[in-house]
Amino acid sequence: MIFSNVALYFWSGTGNSYQVACWLAEQAAVKGVTAQVLALEQAALTDNTADNAGRLTGLVFPTHGFTAPWQVLRSTWRLPRGRAGRAFCVATRAGLKFGPLFIPGISGSAPFIVSLLLFLKGYRVRGAMSVDMPSNWFSLHPIQSRKKQEAIMLRARPRALGFLDQLLGGSSVWCTRNNFFEITWGILLSWISIAYLLIGRFFLAKLFFANEKCDGCGVCATHCPVHAIRMWGSKPSRPFWTYHCESCMRCASLCPRNAVEAGHSWGVALYYLTSVPVAAHLFSWLGGRLATEQNGLSLALQLVLYYPAVFLSYFLFHALLRFRIVNWLFTHTTMTHLPFWGRYHAPDVHLKTISSHPSDAGR
Repeated sequence: MIFSNVALYFWSGTGNSYQVACWLAEQAAVKGVTAQVLALEQAALTDNTADNAGRLTGLVFPTHGFTAPWQVLRSTWRLPRGRAGRAFCVATRAGLKFGPLFIPGISGSAPFIVSLLLFLKGYRVRGAMSVDMPSNWFSLHPIQSRKKQEAIMLRARPRALGFLDQLLGGSSVWCTRNNFFEITWGILLSWISIAYLLIGRFFLAKLFFANEKCDGCGVCATHCPVHAIRMWGSKPSRPFWTYHCESCMRCASLCPRNAVEAGHSWGVALYYLTSVPVAAHLFSWLGGRLATEQNGLSLALQLVLYYPAVFLSYFLFHALLRFRIVNWLFTHTTMTHLPFWGRYHAPDVHLKTISSHPSDAGR
């Protein structure tokens, strides 16, 4: 083996990326290589470049909006300088199973944009891959059965381990069908990824609310990986999701009361409130004097007004949820409240253990 140590940084909401990082650490140990599994949030505090000749650094993270989450991009940029150290990336993506058919997720630009950041930080990136793990996006669809989740993970594990074996053997892993698939979709869906990072993630963050079961325990706020949840209001206080939310779904997975909802009816209302052509009213007030530039200025005004419109709408929504009838109405008009909808966390992963501290391989 040309490597004596593997440092695996993970960023994980419901445990998928953490699980993959643990698989890789266990495989490294089988090969006689020391491995550490560490939270990516702590990467800036740890200098793992002292023995670059024998160290391999891996980043394991989820896919949001067909790209890497903003927090992953920020944390990657805060890594210590690579000093020509070797590195790799693994992006987990939302896999689904229907009958005998496995539907792959799409990581798109996720592994490549993080690889680029690592390169700019001075790392020699040896490879990248994406791997299907069970989808946790309960805002969009019901969570699949545990049997289907285990089937998806059973397929994912050997692929991830085979990738690491190639890297530990000194190979570079770039020219694969997996990467060709991802870079093709990454280019085709790049406009969605850009829209997600600039607009969509803020909208999705404001879909979350707590139903009447919430007792203000604060577990969601305590274990949020980006500290995006604030407990507001008089007792019982209620969680308020800020713009820092990455929609990682950890809050919904951890809630002991199953009180976290993603409001579909509220999403429709929020979309309308943030789509009202305020710019058109402003131009009407200006008397049409800027008619020749109306289209461009209208778009600019809409973008400028979007963020405060979302915040103010959600602030009002959060206040109105104190009224039982309002809470009941929005709770019972969102599909996430249906009894079969479910919440996801990776099997055999205790979410409270992955919040902030490094762990040894195989924990």
